[in-house]
Amino acid sequence: MNIMMISVTERTREIGIRKSIGAKRRHILVQFLYESLVISLVGGAIGIFFGAVLGRTVLVQLMDINVTPTTLAITLGVGISSGVGLFFGIYPAVKASKFDPIKALSYD
Repeated sequence: MNIMMISVTERTREIGIRKSIGAKRRHILVQFLYESLVISLVGGAIGIFFGAVLGRTVLVQLMDINVTPTTLAITLGVGISSGVGLFFGIYPAVKASKFDPIKALSYD
């Protein structure tokens, strides 16, 4: 959520320009929700990758246990990651979509 709030703050002028040339509130909302979803999916994929690789490496070397991540675990990881990303992306997206174009364009 913090990353998305920073993104909205840094792109205030862009949002103002888009709204002044005719972008509707839902267009801005969808743009930031997609961005939030992509960030969370990439983070989730990196987490799953490192979790599988490091988990396998550590368990094989320390306890001689061979572990393979299941499809269910990977699906749950991706689902939870995207759900959290969307949930915490809603507030910044709504905030961005409610910007007044005149105030957003005069923002420094």
